[in-house]
Amino acid sequence: MQKKKVGIVGVNGYSGLELAKLLLRHPLVDLQVCFVRDSNWKLTDELLTAAAGEVKLVSPDDLLYWSDSLDGLFLATPVSVSMDVVNRLFDHYGKEQKRRFPVIIDVSGAFRLPLQDFNKYYLEEHTCSSMIDRAHYGLIPWSFALKKQDTFLISNPGCYATSCLMALIPLLRDQVVSPDNIVIDSKSGTTGAGKKAKENLLHAEVEGECLPYRVGLHQHLPEITRYCEIFSQVKPNNMQFTTHLLPTRRGILSSLYLKPFPDLQELNDAEIMERIEQSYQKAYGHYPLVVYGAVEEKPFLLSLKKVVYSARTHISYIVKDKNIYVFATLDNLLKGAASQAVENWNSLNDWPVTTGLIEN
Repeated sequence: MQKKKVGIVGVNGYSGLELAKLLLRHPLVDLQVCFVRDSNWKLTDELLTAAAGEVKLVSPDDLLYWSDSLDGLFLATPVSVSMDVVNRLFDHYGKEQKRRFPVIIDVSGAFRLPLQDFNKYYLEEHTCSSMIDRAHYGLIPWSFALKKQDTFLISNPGCYATSCLMALIPLLRDQVVSPDNIVIDSKSGTTGAGKKAKENLLHAEVEGECLPYRVGLHQHLPEITRYCEIFSQVKPNNMQFTTHLLPTRRGILSSLYLKPFPDLQELNDAEIMERIEQSYQKAYGHYPLVVYGAVEEKPFLLSLKKVVYSARTHISYIVKDKNIYVFATLDNLLKGAASQAVENWNSLNDWPVTTGLIEN
């Protein structure tokens, strides 16, 4: 099978570098080019492999020249840059009336939310709003089947949102938990904030701390609510969501505090646990990148050390006095960004979603 040719914009960021690692080892992908502003930056300084030396590093100003030869383009860029790139590409191909253009997989949040929510939570003007409704939200395995003939822009989910949605969607869809008054406490490693130098992300500042931030204003809150409703057909009401910064580089732990669905109120704790197990089995029994189980049976699922550097999501749960506690862990740079982008690329090409992500 001929390899698909792809490129990365923003390879020198945390998510971009993870994307490069994954795509360089992908058996069906040829990472041909990366677009970087810094002419002194070298991929071979970051990835000490011979394959890295074969990748061309060019200026983003040359994007339109290279785009004709690419099948796919990954954007590991800030929101403003993603909007600019999408504008440039679609202006170019529209004016040139060319039929072939690279599929764009955007890891930023530029196209996840409706315009009103974007303006409220991202606090900047959207410069490419005409593309919001045309973007496919790529939450694997929940996103609808991607069809190459009508898919040209895939919006990769946010890292916090991914952890919460993977845990919540099955339980809401199967009416195991109530959609009312859901409380979520999420914690992330510092790489989730990107690579831009900020005083509050210095090691001397985060070491020994665990501080909440953007309380009630985090952009992943409307994302969680919106896509819970889309994928489960149940709308959460009065969800509370707080994010914290962990003094570690990578990983996310989301703790969800839930109540049983009203029809389950008469069940005991063990029976509710059984319904939770059945729901996750139905959702993820044939999806190899989720590992789930009761806290008592699989305590390792609570550990960030067990999930970072993998493409998996770990989900664990416990019921006490009819209070449901669900915990979701993942690597914010992989399932929360780069490896999910590769899953979307695999799905688009009708390859197994695990291609290039796990050993056969």
